[in-house]
Amino acid sequence: MSAPRFAFLGTSGAVASAQRDNTSLVVEADGVAILLDCGGSAVQRLRRVGVDPLALTHVVVTHLHVDHAYGLPSVVRQSGLLGRRAPLSVVCRPEHVEPLRALLTVFRLWDRPDLFPIVLAPIDLTPGARALTTGALSVATTPNDHGSMPNFAVRAQAGGKALVYSSDTRPCAAVATLAQGADVLIHEATFAERDRTDHRSETHASAADAGRVAAEAGVRRLILTHVGADYHDDVAALAGEAARHFGGVIEVAEELRFYTA
Repeated sequence: MSAPRFAFLGTSGAVASAQRDNTSLVVEADGVAILLDCGGSAVQRLRRVGVDPLALTHVVVTHLHVDHAYGLPSVVRQSGLLGRRAPLSVVCRPEHVEPLRALLTVFRLWDRPDLFPIVLAPIDLTPGARALTTGALSVATTPNDHGSMPNFAVRAQAGGKALVYSSDTRPCAAVATLAQGADVLIHEATFAERDRTDHRSETHASAADAGRVAAEAGVRRLILTHVGADYHDDVAALAGEAARHFGGVIEVAEELRFYTA
């Protein structure tokens, strides 16, 4: 059983740029893959990193902000055109089952006899509850704190290695708890500390916040993602800001390359 590897298909916040697309990543172990959030053209980007879109068993939609969910109908439609017959599970919060069903219905992708089965799979909201097991991958979740938008963080592990994806959140003790003992924390860093406002800090984290959460969790490595478009030309400054609070390895996520937990 091998450790999970993962690739960022997108690393930007709500606004994409020429360098960075909306946040999405694929996690793979022993030939089985799951998609964490679904912004951008996920199928095209999966192919660019060498992952067969038909290898996906689950798409995890952490919350219903546009930049994390708008690519789902495209993934479903293209998977059908590629000949998918196996069921695809869409993992989400319980209150997001019906909105996601409605989204797929708009594009005539729900409950079609000529399309593979789509299973909407609500998570258990108990912190640390197991959400899914597929192949060698085991995934647990915990609610985080994204202001008024219900959301959750994800822990994926295989082969004795674990990574945690914060999704969008302000600094949150529940995320640090989920990340205890993990090898990698993938944490949002939407803004720099110098640009903190009450509005931003109600729903998102700065790079400094991400560093503090990584230190609290005791992880080995911190990867910053969901970087606001204003910072795409100066991501090194965000890494430096996080380093003032976390002494481990710090990187800013790069798109379309594989990492290993």
